[in-house]
Amino acid sequence: MSTEVIDAALPVAEKTASHKKTGKSPVKTRWTNNQKVAFRIAFLYILLLCIPTYERFYTHLFGLEFSKITYHDFQSIVAFWPPQIILIESEEGVFGIFNYINLFLVLVIAVAGGLIWTALDKKSDNYSKLYYWIRVLARYRLAYGMIGWGLKKAFPMQMVYPTQGMLNTSFIDFAEKKLYWSHVGVSFNYTVFLGFAEIIPGLLLLHRKTSVLGAALAAVVTFNICIANHAYDAGVAVPAAYFCIIGIFIASYDLPKIWKLIVNEKDILQPYRYYPTFPEKWQRYLRTALKFTFNFIFVPLAAAAWAYGFFNVNNYNIPSTPGIAQTKGYYNVTEFRLNNKVIPYSPEDPVRWQDAIFEDWSTLSYKTNRGAIADRMIGYSPLRVKGDKKNSKLNQVNTQDSDKLSKEKKNRDLGVTRWEVGGMAGDRRYFFYKADTVKNILYLQNKNKNHKDETQILHYTRPGATRIILSGVNEFKDSVYVVLDKQDKKYPLVEGRQTKMKEF
Repeated sequence: MSTEVIDAALPVAEKTASHKKTGKSPVKTRWTNNQKVAFRIAFLYILLLCIPTYERFYTHLFGLEFSKITYHDFQSIVAFWPPQIILIESEEGVFGIFNYINLFLVLVIAVAGGLIWTALDKKSDNYSKLYYWIRVLARYRLAYGMIGWGLKKAFPMQMVYPTQGMLNTSFIDFAEKKLYWSHVGVSFNYTVFLGFAEIIPGLLLLHRKTSVLGAALAAVVTFNICIANHAYDAGVAVPAAYFCIIGIFIASYDLPKIWKLIVNEKDILQPYRYYPTFPEKWQRYLRTALKFTFNFIFVPLAAAAWAYGFFNVNNYNIPSTPGIAQTKGYYNVTEFRLNNKVIPYSPEDPVRWQDAIFEDWSTLSYKTNRGAIADRMIGYSPLRVKGDKKNSKLNQVNTQDSDKLSKEKKNRDLGVTRWEVGGMAGDRRYFFYKADTVKNILYLQNKNKNHKDETQILHYTRPGATRIILSGVNEFKDSVYVVLDKQDKKYPLVEGRQTKMKEF
């Protein structure tokens, strides 16, 4: 939405008078016809942007079990998406560049509604009251959204530290978003900084006197996020632009006056500003109670939920089942047998393992020259589209099942696969394993949802601190025997970030 339309809706038409010079309060006067039309369009546009318009949001909201509520639930409530009148699926996902059409379609609806409103309303002198309340709605919608998105970085669970498997994957095999997120995730401090860059504008928006500053900061931050998402095909460019529009709308209330004062160096006369009065005690109590309740729920309580998840091994991008003790690391495949036949190393062999990696958690991955259907989703994104009936392989909506599995008291780790596996088209296979440490048996299942039927049963022995021997039946029901020797491998990306820079 253009700033000209928004600026036209500002209460500039309300006659201003200098309180200092005249000693009189500002006088409320009639708005011009053009300003009233512009306001009606802006009002309907922001209203449609700030109210969830898809059924799944309300199904999820009213289906919450408060005894089982998690940070996922808080995020789903505050981070709902802009209206999706038309869903255009593309390689960029459901929020690719073509889906800006929805923001324009909402504007078309607002223009039509504004013209109808104009035809029906011939008596109103001004809309100061409505203008106040639409700013309140926009402020809180943007505030809770910014805080919600910021918390997932302040407690780094969105852009997490790269896994061993990722550090052993060629750059060319990374999706742009995966490459960007993993590079940010290497720096814990920078990730936290990005979180507070979103939280601080959100907190400022909760207070009327600092809301313009908060809205301006939010617009700048979300515009930067929008550009970064286009550069790396990260998938949330349209929602970021949507937040930016709301921020511009809020900030535009005072920005013309700030520009006049600071840039043009002219005095600002005191304008008329509507502010609601609450003559009855119960009205004042209700206002305070509502404000306190919602701020408490979506700020400290939401932060506590994110902190609990982060510090209690419930990171939505990282599995929580511990792996076999002292196995984490990179392993060379010293010997590989298939059906009792020794298979020499060859980078072209589609079955022989080239290397293997054990993570801190119960993930075993290995590299082999056999492609897989790439899982395109990366990380967690709640409630992306209206429903699931027409989803294609390009638009996989159910990005995480970990929260659902955890609430059902099932192992959540098979639902925490999209960060490890998603966004990589290489030839590394990722398996979740359940370890029977008494019988020394690993029960493995492929983590890629496109290959979830692949399972293996492998017996393991550890003849030394740096050697693991696996034997059993692979996903093709063939007999395998694998000797793994651990290597002390260094990673320049990690070493470079962790080494202090010296000044020359």
